[in-house]
Amino acid sequence: MKASAVIFDKDGVLAGGYPLWKHVFCLYIKEAKKRGLDIELRAVSIFGVDYPGAVSPLGLCTMQEAHTLLAAAIWESHHLDWGTCRVLAAEIISAAELEMTPELMHEPLPGAKELLVDLMKLVPVAIASSDTEEHIRSMLTFWGLQDMPLIVTAEHVGRPKPFPDMVLWAAEKLGVAPAQIVVIGDAVVDVEMAHSAGAKAISVGSKIPNADGWVETLQEVKVEVLS
Repeated sequence: MKASAVIFDKDGVLAGGYPLWKHVFCLYIKEAKKRGLDIELRAVSIFGVDYPGAVSPLGLCTMQEAHTLLAAAIWESHHLDWGTCRVLAAEIISAAELEMTPELMHEPLPGAKELLVDLMKLVPVAIASSDTEEHIRSMLTFWGLQDMPLIVTAEHVGRPKPFPDMVLWAAEKLGVAPAQIVVIGDAVVDVEMAHSAGAKAISVGSKIPNADGWVETLQEVKVEVLS
């Protein structure tokens, strides 16, 4: 598959993944209980914890959406006023983040760091994620990268995945036509985002319908420079 630029998803591709987000969800429940809030039953349903990460809100939501989902779980469980629900959700997430060590959050998945570094020597590279830019920069710093790829999140564009906005924004910044870009992701929304922008998509971890390619891990990706 030819590419003049590559865009990586973060969670489940470079680091983390659904098991990590389930752990984070448990931290949310733990912090809620400290505040006398019994929200687990509603939160499990609202976040879609019992569904695959490739389709559930827990696996795909932006951090802004996570705040809203958590506030909704508080509302559904206790019917506090919505302003209080917002404040409590923010407090819970902030407290949970204090328990998330860099080793837990940022340990690279097999082949991820090596492939990212190798590709950055050859073509423009970006990371397009539902996570925050702050979290992505923290990961890359933890990896010891001096030069960082372009970072694009829902904070930068009007619409999150599966809309094409992240790919189109990155393409403009990288100076590469979308048709010359390959997106590497682990969810249906990554493939849909790529195709709606006119780019190609490789799925990681599981075969996703309509993806242009598939690998079990990034260790399987072979890079060849065409003259």
